[in-house]
Amino acid sequence: MTSKAKVLLLSPLMLVTGSCGGGGDQSGPPLVTLPTPAPTPTPAPTPTPTPATRYLLEPDIRYGDGPTSGGSIPLFLDMYRPDSPCTAARPTVVRVHGGGFQTGSRKDGGTVSIADALVPLGINVVSIQYRLQGDSPVTSSEFAAFESDYRALVTDAPAERARAFTAAVEDTVRALRWMQANASRYCIATDRIGLWGSSAGAYTVLHVGYSLDGYNIPRPAPRVVVDYWGGLFRDTDLEAGEAPLFVLHGTADPTVPYSEAVEITQRATAVGVPFTFYSVTGGGHGFEDSGFSSILVDGRSIADKTAQFVSAHLFDGRTVIYERRDLQR
Repeated sequence: MTSKAKVLLLSPLMLVTGSCGGGGDQSGPPLVTLPTPAPTPTPAPTPTPTPATRYLLEPDIRYGDGPTSGGSIPLFLDMYRPDSPCTAARPTVVRVHGGGFQTGSRKDGGTVSIADALVPLGINVVSIQYRLQGDSPVTSSEFAAFESDYRALVTDAPAERARAFTAAVEDTVRALRWMQANASRYCIATDRIGLWGSSAGAYTVLHVGYSLDGYNIPRPAPRVVVDYWGGLFRDTDLEAGEAPLFVLHGTADPTVPYSEAVEITQRATAVGVPFTFYSVTGGGHGFEDSGFSSILVDGRSIADKTAQFVSAHLFDGRTVIYERRDLQR
């Protein structure tokens, strides 16, 4: 347990992406500076686009308020949805951005890539803001035990970093509860939810998906979880019968050790949770250095392959393929 905790201290809890900025914390190990995630260019529209290839963006929807040492801050989300009438509640994927729990944006290029891949399949995408370390978040009593357990396992984590990590988990749950309360208005099928995170966002969705049952924290259960360059601080939280998992990780990731992906997929194998694991030989960290935008798998982008995996779990009666692929950067 000690070695696992030490690895996590050097993972996204300490990373900063180029697009996310962020200052140093002199009480912990040095931060690692990462390149800016490269936004995916928006494809040129065809002269007569079909409704299935277009989406509507409803930005800046206030889903709640997050407690801070100074009071609270408003929290917003952006919703990407098909440009067609709501005839039945749609599957919805919650996207959580990266940035080391210090920086990042719900409007980053990774979100655009994910929306481009999912919305044409008839799936809503909800991209959320969450409290960051600089917001001085305050942990609610509901999540106090979760934060306490994390700090007990990751003993060298600065208190403000532990609170920021907990805030990200708490705010994601807050967004899921908002989705439940507003499902009919926004055409959301709350029994068909996916979670998709990258880096710090992957840490967040993994813990929302797999770690909160032991704390009796209710939220809509996901049908599928996507982990890009993340990990669990306690792998045993992943238990039999839980949501299938898609993992993307580079063998040369300098920020989140590749062993994180190996450990979580080994745990999934042990308890019988199905998964797909894309291991990128020589791949680094983030959308740019991982090969996310350039690697093709069976002639399709990683975003499209992930979206295919997600949609197979959010729509009934579709064939799911679980596989381990070694990809070249």
